[in-house]
Amino acid sequence: MNKSPKTIIDEDIIELGLPINPAYVSTARLTASSIANRMGFNIEDIEDIKAAVSEACTYLIKMHQLDKSIQNMFNIQFIIKSNALDIMLTAEKIKFDNIYEEDGLGILMIEALMDYISLSSKDDANINIFMSKKLK
Repeated sequence: MNKSPKTIIDEDIIELGLPINPAYVSTARLTASSIANRMGFNIEDIEDIKAAVSEACTYLIKMHQLDKSIQNMFNIQFIIKSNALDIMLTAEKIKFDNIYEEDGLGILMIEALMDYISLSSKDDANINIFMSKKLK
């Protein structure tokens, strides 16, 4: 089985805008898997990345179900670096008081799967979920 050669251009960014809908979680997962594979991640790390992306998307979907005034779209950026894959999910008009209490299990799972995770809110209106996996 021939594996295609990895091609990495430092700091490439791939961005998707997706509806906040469970039907599109697979699109985010497949994109993450394809990028991680192209970068040369091993199969275990690719599975970890896919699972973490799923958990982050699911968190945004849950928040949307709690408050229908939230915008129906979210963005996901895949930032390709020479030594890591950074992933940033951003949804507008989502407020949270304590993100860890809202979905503690999902957040703990992402923390276990990725090397770094950060959750932030901009102007109490947007939520950003940033995660990173180092290429070994």
